Amino acid sequence: MKNPTPSIDIIIVRDNKILLGKVTQKWTDNGKYEYDLPGREIKSRDNFQKSIEKNLKEELGMKLNIFKIICVNNNFGFGNHYVATGVLVEAEGNPEITKPEDWKEWKWFDKNNLPKNLFPSAELTIKCFLENKSAI
Repeated sequence: MKNPTPSIDIIIVRDNKILLGKVTQKWTDNGKYEYDLPGREIKSRDNFQKSIEKNLKEELGMKLNIFKIICVNNNFGFGNHYVATGVLVEAEGNPEITKPEDWKEWKWFDKNNLPKNLFPSAELTIKCFLENKSAI
């Protein structure tokens, strides 16, 4: 049995809107998912801040100001088990497509009108954020 993989889910909120990325075909899991939060697996020897800074820079071209850990969830995708730490982030800059192999676009969604086809991890993290829970 494979051990769970730690990952980071990054929530960026501006004007009551949550930033989500539309994923490329390789990440849709045969069309099940279309949108996800930025974030990735935590690399060996990276602490939370370093991981968040890397993800913001590499995936969005943005710079971290501050972050707050808001939740931890288990989720399953692509036959893997992830333990995702959800973080609320304040970041400088505007999101850019820096990894076109992974992301088609970045889009701001009203937190009361989110798309239905979210990655499981993103769905759990956003639900925790909106319901002010530490895990679901």
